[in-house]
Amino acid sequence: MKSTLLCRLYPAAVLPCLWLCLPAMAQDSRIAGRITDATGAAQATAVVTATRLDSGSTRQVLSNAQGRFQLDRLPPGDYRIDVVKPGFKPLSRYGVGLSPGSTASVELRMEDAAVPGTVTESLLAYVCGLSVGSGCETFDTPLP
Repeated sequence: MKSTLLCRLYPAAVLPCLWLCLPAMAQDSRIAGRITDATGAAQATAVVTATRLDSGSTRQVLSNAQGRFQLDRLPPGDYRIDVVKPGFKPLSRYGVGLSPGSTASVELRMEDAAVPGTVTESLLAYVCGLSVGSGCETFDTPLP
């Protein structure tokens, strides 16, 4: 008798909790954009890092063959976007603000490096933790 009553009450207790949690899960935001060079050509395999300014947490991805990138499941806040790619000057964009559930769209234009080899392929592989061209999975790391 008790187990039957519990089986009936359990879903009735859990469903309202799930209903209340759904808006909280939908609060995550994203940053999406495209990376090009001075001629407007798409830049693949650029390492894109979003740093949340108040906590210092980071998320990284590689741009795809069309120069596009997307950083999902970001908590709302203010971010700095950093981009590095061999043969180009490092690029930073400050003041990318995310409100709950929003998507910030950024277009980033990289300039040729003044000194060839400013960012080496080995550095790119180290930053992303993978070999160049193999793709990069998203991960979080705190700043030192």
